[in-house]
Amino acid sequence: MSGVIPINSNHPLVGKWKSADEFSEVIISITGEAKGFLVLIIDEADGEAAEVFDSHYDGDILSFAAHWPSSGRLIKYRFLLQSEGTINVTYSYSGQEIWQRK
Repeated sequence: MSGVIPINSNHPLVGKWKSADEFSEVIISITGEAKGFLVLIIDEADGEAAEVFDSHYDGDILSFAAHWPSSGRLIKYRFLLQSEGTINVTYSYSGQEIWQRK
């Protein structure tokens, strides 16, 4: 058994998703394919596309990682369907600081 969960276009995670607070210009598009989900991420403010990898769906949670080439930021996402048209998104990301010797 391959462990692949076939997804069709009627799946409730399929569609374009944006933060409800409208603060972010990031759009996450999810399509269903026989091999699973295809995730595309675009920052509409500047048109940059993130590199998406490590996508996994366990039947409840869709998880994936995104790398933004311009900033080097890495973000890990977990999508969990709450109701039709609403998802709970948990994410963690890398940060960058400049430190100085004391």
